[in-house]
Amino acid sequence: MSFPIVDGVPPGRAELGSRIRELIEASVCAGADADFADAARQVEAVTAALRATGGSPPLLLAALDGGGHLSINNPLEGPGNPLAPPLSWTHIGPAEVRAEVLLGAAHEGPPNRVHGGWVAAVLDHVLGRATAAAGYPGMTASLTIDYLRGTPYAVPLTAEGRLERRDGRKLYATGTLRAGDEICATATAILVHFSADRFPVPVSTSD
Repeated sequence: MSFPIVDGVPPGRAELGSRIRELIEASVCAGADADFADAARQVEAVTAALRATGGSPPLLLAALDGGGHLSINNPLEGPGNPLAPPLSWTHIGPAEVRAEVLLGAAHEGPPNRVHGGWVAAVLDHVLGRATAAAGYPGMTASLTIDYLRGTPYAVPLTAEGRLERRDGRKLYATGTLRAGDEICATATAILVHFSADRFPVPVSTSD
């Protein structure tokens, strides 16, 4: 399967994604005296300008130094996708992967804590990357999250994933999400292996 690939993350896309993330955070935290109608008109104008440029497939890969790829518009790791926190990979190896992530007020569920759906999404993505890094890319068939404590936002979080074993096409993976030394949530998953050319794997430039 062929994917559009560019040389590195386009800085303009990354900057736009970052600015929109800031906008989202500012909008959910805005005070009652904010001029929401005026802000909405300005956002509408920018949206119209972007739509006028035409559409392209959302899957866009960036070739990284040292090999591997990063999915620019992915909703968890993509620097060009405003929905993404995004995950920042610090280690990707055959045994496990690790990423740092900073979630904000826009991800709040319980007061001062991250919504459980976002916790699950982060861990799901990390487990998928772990099986792919081990040479067995797959799609999640079953995901179990154990929430050990509320996950704080606005503090650095570390997500880790590991492929534990393989049974034919079935892949068994585990992961954790930590705030400092405290484990906030754990995950176990069964994924189904598919052809590696359908799931390019990113690599880390640091460890």
